[in-house]
Amino acid sequence: MKGLVKSYTDIVGLDDEAITFSTGEKIVFSECLIDGTSCIAERDICAGPPYFKFYTKGEHSKVLFNRKGLLSDTVNRREFLKLQHFIDEAGYKTLDLS
Repeated sequence: MKGLVKSYTDIVGLDDEAITFSTGEKIVFSECLIDGTSCIAERDICAGPPYFKFYTKGEHSKVLFNRKGLLSDTVNRREFLKLQHFIDEAGYKTLDLS
């Protein structure tokens, strides 16, 4: 898979298996696993913009939390934490780079 760079606002589906984007592209969690671990991505809530970088085959894929406008920092942070919680609940882990 070629590395994607997508905004979280492009997410149309999220389940225990994958993230689906409005373009039909997917990040499948089981395909992102590092050998012998449950880690599927890196995350950095302090970056500008905050992001998750998934270990997709080939080039890594990023989901950016880059909404602009009034209260965007608060909304981006809230949505970032929601995705982090969802990934944890699905049984996977992410490496914190913050």
